[in-house]
Amino acid sequence: MKANLSWWEFDHYLSKVDYTIVGGGIVGLSTAIELKEMFPDTKILIVDKKTLPIGASTKNAGFACFGSISEIVDDLDKYGEEVCRKLIKLRWEGLSILKSRIPHVKMRYRDQPGAEVFISKGEAEAFVEKIGVVNDLVADIVHADQCFNVENGKFGVQINNSLEGSLNPQMMMKELELIARNAGVLFLNGVDVFKIDRVNKTLETNLGKMCFQNLIVCTNGFSRKLLPHIDIHPARNQVFITNRVENFNLEHCYHMNKGFVYFREYNGRLLIGGGRDLDLVGETTSMFGTTERIINYLKDIVSNHILQGVDYEITQQWSGILGVGKSKMPVVKKIEDDIVVAIRMGGMGVAVGSIIGKITAAEISSSDNSAHQLYVS
Repeated sequence: MKANLSWWEFDHYLSKVDYTIVGGGIVGLSTAIELKEMFPDTKILIVDKKTLPIGASTKNAGFACFGSISEIVDDLDKYGEEVCRKLIKLRWEGLSILKSRIPHVKMRYRDQPGAEVFISKGEAEAFVEKIGVVNDLVADIVHADQCFNVENGKFGVQINNSLEGSLNPQMMMKELELIARNAGVLFLNGVDVFKIDRVNKTLETNLGKMCFQNLIVCTNGFSRKLLPHIDIHPARNQVFITNRVENFNLEHCYHMNKGFVYFREYNGRLLIGGGRDLDLVGETTSMFGTTERIINYLKDIVSNHILQGVDYEITQQWSGILGVGKSKMPVVKKIEDDIVVAIRMGGMGVAVGSIIGKITAAEISSSDNSAHQLYVS
């Protein structure tokens, strides 16, 4: 390694590392935690490009959701019942692991039903007719017969998902990192990985070459340069939050347009994001930033439907980078005996991250060297 490291630093961080994890988001942290539970005496190192996670783990809106009705119906039409059930099961089990791992108060988790808003009654009718089908689909997964229901809500007809919630993603990540550190996981930030040399078992980085014994790649939306042959590309999502609005309170976490738009109230502020479906090509980027057309679209929704007649200010806006592909199914794949990738969370990292970590840990530690896509038995 070309960096000016002392023997102490080299010995602590880089010598005799059993598992090297690239990417310190929710999947990387969850994988490290699972591996430590399986093999307490192993040496695990998480390397990350920046001081703070830069993908979506702390850039999202804090929805603990597993699917609005239009998204589920759309998935049924596109992928069929078997794949749709797998997706919902992954999200449900992932959220269950997360909620059992972190006390609710430490990530400000609250049970807060999801609600998909339909501005016109006609738009809602097709999905109201599907409520029974979707309830039957999810019943044995979520252990509830009537997960979805319809009502006339604050913004028009809405179909509720009664089993969803919300949380503070930064607090969630802080707690996951604390669990990992307390278990003995090492962290090395500021490491930008340019290339994986499979033959020599090294990573080419901004600090020089790093050797690995077992490698786990959890870089999600930033994976294209390392894994050019896997179906994944970045997708930018934009979010903004307003100032505190007097007497503003929302009971639900809201979705619109197959989940492409989402909003909720947080401490008297409106938090809203999405809209990338307006320009799917332009938003296929790993560059942070905002798009005026999309921000104006979100502002129109705020002014015309959510905060009608209310003066408000945007106090902060940001973007996050998702990892998506032709399929919504995450990829957990062994590409070598000693290399596993865990990517393509499809904007559902909060929901699936914990279960993907569990599956990834099992995959990298398995003696079965046949590469395969993720499956859920």
